[in-house]
Amino acid sequence: MSTPAISSIHHVTLSVSDLDTSIAWYCDVLGFEVITRVEHNGLDKAILHIGSILVTFVAHGDLAEPGAFSERRIGLDHLSFGVDAEAIDAWADQLEAHGVTWSPIVDGLSGRVLSFRDPDNIALEFYTIQ
Repeated sequence: MSTPAISSIHHVTLSVSDLDTSIAWYCDVLGFEVITRVEHNGLDKAILHIGSILVTFVAHGDLAEPGAFSERRIGLDHLSFGVDAEAIDAWADQLEAHGVTWSPIVDGLSGRVLSFRDPDNIALEFYTIQ
């Protein structure tokens, strides 16, 4: 029996401490747009997109476990957005303009990488597409 094909990642869901703060930050800083926001089964959720990229955000309310994000726990290490090589310096300027702390652009395994964090300390990066 052959393995069925996977054609893409449909979306990534990030758990956040304050949905309003995360929506504002991802829209203002990264240019995402809100598709929808719902409350479902005691969870506050929002689906945002930029182009064909979907990221869902969920606030777990009273069920949330305390503590800041750490890529050293089992689960998400970081979320990487692919960008054109010419755009990575412009993204550094965009982050700077919004007061977002970012690490110097470095050479990764297959392109240049600009690392930064969102309001919940979730590790994000821009990675150039070759």
